[in-house]
Amino acid sequence: MSASNGQPQDQQRLIDPETAECPYPFYAALHKERPVREEPGLGWLVSRYEDVRNLALNTKEFSSSVAGQDGPRHMGVSPEPLSDEVKELLEQYHPMDNALFTADPPSHTRHRALVNKALNPRRVRQLEGAMREIANDLVDAFIDDGRCELHTQFGIGLPLTVIADTLGVDRADMADFKYWSDCMIAGNLDVLDNQRRAEVARAVIAFQQYMIPRIQARREDPCDDLLSDLTNAEIQDADPESGISGPRTLTTAELLPIISQLLLAGNETTTNLIGNGLVILIEQPEVMAEVRADHSLIPRFVEEVLRFDGPIHCTFRLANDDCEIAGQAIPAGTMVIPMWSAAGQDEAVFKDPRTFNLHRSNVRKHLTFGHGIHFCAGAEMARVEGRVAFETLLSRLDDIRLAPDEDLSHHASFSARGYKHVNIEFKPVA
Repeated sequence: MSASNGQPQDQQRLIDPETAECPYPFYAALHKERPVREEPGLGWLVSRYEDVRNLALNTKEFSSSVAGQDGPRHMGVSPEPLSDEVKELLEQYHPMDNALFTADPPSHTRHRALVNKALNPRRVRQLEGAMREIANDLVDAFIDDGRCELHTQFGIGLPLTVIADTLGVDRADMADFKYWSDCMIAGNLDVLDNQRRAEVARAVIAFQQYMIPRIQARREDPCDDLLSDLTNAEIQDADPESGISGPRTLTTAELLPIISQLLLAGNETTTNLIGNGLVILIEQPEVMAEVRADHSLIPRFVEEVLRFDGPIHCTFRLANDDCEIAGQAIPAGTMVIPMWSAAGQDEAVFKDPRTFNLHRSNVRKHLTFGHGIHFCAGAEMARVEGRVAFETLLSRLDDIRLAPDEDLSHHASFSARGYKHVNIEFKPVA
């Protein structure tokens, strides 16, 4: 079988530009020909739903601490040796432990309990009014123009403002937060050369220099915000070597990666959810008409967007021991790549997967937020933000269409999926 560019699937790679632009034929070929396939320079791609699900549940054999015991470094997944410049920049990092997304039990269990408590459904529900106000303020700024670039004028501002307010940091600093977030998500998931690694490392240093004094300030004078909750919450800890156990607060080395992950989860992924979803509505006017007529369908619409064209396509795990996935031998120390979006295209689970079906009976069965203990801690916030975003856009904008000559090209990433820009035109709702 041939993949999306006409060449055999074994010759096409996940990191090819044409795969990043349209990965779905490639995923279909993986399912049928080689559902567990080695990607040279990256690791083993795992594409079928059940295999991805089982991989996510197997935290004993597959570790999330993919950067090793020294903690996250945001250096991408390229095997290219680090340059001297990059090494010097890494020496300037404040220490960061494996935490939350990059941690395994028992550390992950303690961190996740704190985040779940701090980012509980009650707090997210309380944020909905603020989300709606932010969304309407953003629309107010462009509605009289009859056109906008969706990302820069709406899709970035909504989730970024919400997470900034939730953490308790200044809205005036959001441009910096956006840049740091973009750099760190690339450093977590993408193939980087040393020039890009140096840029990412400088962003990590700037983020740390911004957050460390604010962490210290919250320790001394807590506020009613998420940063204070995380900084001052106590966990029960135990040191098997010393025998010392008891309550303690999180260290700065633990807090920095947790805060950065909340920033990432509350930023680019939601921006791309909004952009990908609005393009679907424009390209499928029958879906647009149905959702516009009945806003109670918007939560189902958001779930099907997450399955059909979700914002995160893969992450990474590290094989702790020699093992097998679907009969394929996986050597110890090898990177394994759960393909969350490919799992959403598995026709054994989702009938006619490349059909956008607003009434799909198992619409919430997708794995776009992950599965198991590493299920996205910000999933509920993303769902509410997505619902508020589409309710606001559909309530205030009519006759939404792409601007003339809009090319809808995607960012050149195999792991995070979103358009470079979405220029639209519209009429204000009377």
